Amino acid sequence: MKRLPLKLGIYLCLLFGLWGCAGLGLRKARPQPEPPASAANLLEQWLEQARADAEAGDYEAADSLYMAVLDSLNRAPEDSTVSALRRKLVQFYQENGFFLSRPPVDSLSPEAVLDQLDSLATETESPADTNSVAIEDVFSPQHQMRIPLVLNRQVQNALRYFTRTRRGRRVFQRWLQRAGRYERLIKSILREEGVPEDLFYLAMIESGFVPHARSYARAVGIWQFISSTGRAYGLRHNWWFDERRDPVKSTRAAARHLKDLYERFGDWYLAMAGYNYNPRKIERRLHRYKVDSYWELPRLPRQTRNYVPTFIAAATIARNPEQFGFQVQPEPPLEFDTVTVRECVDLNVVARCVDSDFATIKALNPALLRWCTPPTEESWTLYIPKGTREKFLRNYAKIPDDQKLTYIHHRIRYGETLSTIARRYGVSMAEIRRQNHLRGNLIRAGHYLVIPVPQNRKAYRKYARRASYSPRPVYRKPVSNVPGRVKHVYRVKSGDTLWDVARRYGVSVRQLRRWNGLGYSRIIRPGQVLNIWLKPDQSAPALAEAQPEGGPLVGTGVRLGKNEPEAASTGSKQVHIVRRGDTLWDIAQRYGVSIRQLKLWNHKRTNTIRPGEKLYIYP
Repeated sequence: MKRLPLKLGIYLCLLFGLWGCAGLGLRKARPQPEPPASAANLLEQWLEQARADAEAGDYEAADSLYMAVLDSLNRAPEDSTVSALRRKLVQFYQENGFFLSRPPVDSLSPEAVLDQLDSLATETESPADTNSVAIEDVFSPQHQMRIPLVLNRQVQNALRYFTRTRRGRRVFQRWLQRAGRYERLIKSILREEGVPEDLFYLAMIESGFVPHARSYARAVGIWQFISSTGRAYGLRHNWWFDERRDPVKSTRAAARHLKDLYERFGDWYLAMAGYNYNPRKIERRLHRYKVDSYWELPRLPRQTRNYVPTFIAAATIARNPEQFGFQVQPEPPLEFDTVTVRECVDLNVVARCVDSDFATIKALNPALLRWCTPPTEESWTLYIPKGTREKFLRNYAKIPDDQKLTYIHHRIRYGETLSTIARRYGVSMAEIRRQNHLRGNLIRAGHYLVIPVPQNRKAYRKYARRASYSPRPVYRKPVSNVPGRVKHVYRVKSGDTLWDVARRYGVSVRQLRRWNGLGYSRIIRPGQVLNIWLKPDQSAPALAEAQPEGGPLVGTGVRLGKNEPEAASTGSKQVHIVRRGDTLWDIAQRYGVSIRQLKLWNHKRTNTIRPGEKLYIYP
C-alpha cells in the first residue's frame, strides 16, 4: 500500500514531464516542479498549476492539464488512494469549471454563448456598474422554481456573463425580447404535458426563440431537435416542410422527450444533460464514475458542462430582469387561429383571403419551407392571424379551382426535356421556368423541378395523389433472347449486391439491369429470380452457382435501389473536381446518383470532401 502512491507519483511525473516537453503548442516551456514524496502532493501541485493557467487566461492549457491528470488516474489500478485522488480531482473540477477553451468567434448564437462563458475573466463590465445585483438576493423563497436551483461557481460565472459583459447583456436582451412572443404559448403546452413551466428557459438557451435556428450538428427549431430524435417524437420533415420549426408541435415533442429523460434519470439536471448531449453516454458516465449527480459528472463536452449552469442563470435572470438591470420591451404574444386545408394552397392566396401579406403568413407558419402548403399531405393545419378564420373560409370558398395551384416536386430523368415535362403536366414551359428561376431551357438529370399544377388538371389527378408525387418510372421488359448466349436463372438471396452477382459471373451491372428490365430506381429482393445470359464457353468456376433455365435456382443477392449504393458500371466514368462549398449531396443531385454510390465508387467511409479532391462518377 505504501508503494502505490509513490508509483503513481512517478507515473504522473513522467506523464506530465513528457507532456511539458511536447509543449502541445499551449505555452512556452516552464520549469517542472520537483517530484514530491506523495502522489497527493504531486496532484495538488499540478492542479495549482492548472488554476494558475486559468487565472492567467490560458484556459486551453488548464483544461488539457486537468484532462491529462484525470486520464492518468483512470489508468492507475483502482485503490482507496486512487479513489481519494479522483474525488479530489472532481471537487477541483466543480470549483473551477470556468476554464474552457475559448473559441475564436464573435457570434450571438446560443451555441456561441455556451462556448464563451470562459470569457468572464477578460470581458467584465466596469466594477462600478450600478445595475449589478448580488446573486444571492434572487434565491429567496418567493423566487424558488419547481426545478431546484443550485448556486455554485459555474452558475455564478454564467450569471456574470449575462449581467456584466457587453456581449452577454446584448445576447440576453434579445432573448428576453423574443421570449415575450412565445412565453404564453410554450408554458401553456408545458403545463398540458405535465412538465415544469421552467423548461421554457431551456428553449431560451437552445435557440434564443428563433424558429429557423440551425446548429452545426443540424439541430433545427426552437428546441433544436436533430432529425432522428425529432422523428422519434413525431416531428417529420422533407423538402416541403419541417415540423421541428413548428413552435406548437416541437414544444409538445420537447416536453415528452424531457419527461422521458426525467423518468430515465430521476433528476432534471441529468435530464437536461441528456437532452443536450446523449442519454446513453450520460448513463455510461454515471456508472463508470459511480456518481449520481450532474455536478459530479467529469469529462463532459464543453457545451454540456455549461448547459445546466446557463439554464439556471437564464431562468434566474428572466424571472427578475429588472433586478439585473434589464429594461425590456417584450414582443407581443404570438396569437393565431387555425384552419385545416385539404389541398395545396399558395400562401399568397391565404394572405389575400385574410387581407394580410405573404411575409405575415410565412412568419406564422415557420414549418413551411416553401411558398405553399405541402402537396405531399392530404391535409395541413395553417396558422392565420387571430380573428380571421371565418373571413378565410368565406373568401377561400370563392376562389375558382383553376386559381388554386398544386406544386409537384419532379425529379428530372435522363432523356427528359423542359418541353416533354411541360406537356406531361399540361403547363407552359414559361411557367416552369418562372417557378424554378431558370434563365433558359437547359435542365440536368437528377435535379428537381417544382411544377405548378391546377387542382382540376389531369396531371394532378394522375401524379399528385401518389405517394411520391412524381411520375412513375417507366419499367422495361426483360429481354427474351440474347444471340450467342445461354439463359440461366438466379434466385436472389440476402447478402449479395447486383455488383457481386455481375462480377461473379463475368457480366456488368448494366447488362444485368437490361436483361431483367431493371431501371435504376428498381430494387431486387431476396427470392427474386434474375435472368443471366452467359456465353456457352463460360468457365466452370463462374458457373458454380448459376444453372441453365430449368435447373435448380441458387445464388445470392440483396435489395438494391434508392437506399443501397450501386457499384460502378462498365460505362465511361466522369471526374468531378470538388469546389469550395460542394457537398456530397450537391454532387449526387448534380449527376443523378446517390450519396452511397459516390462513397462506394470513391472508397469513402465518411461524407467529408475537400476542395480540389477528385471524385469518380459512373453514370
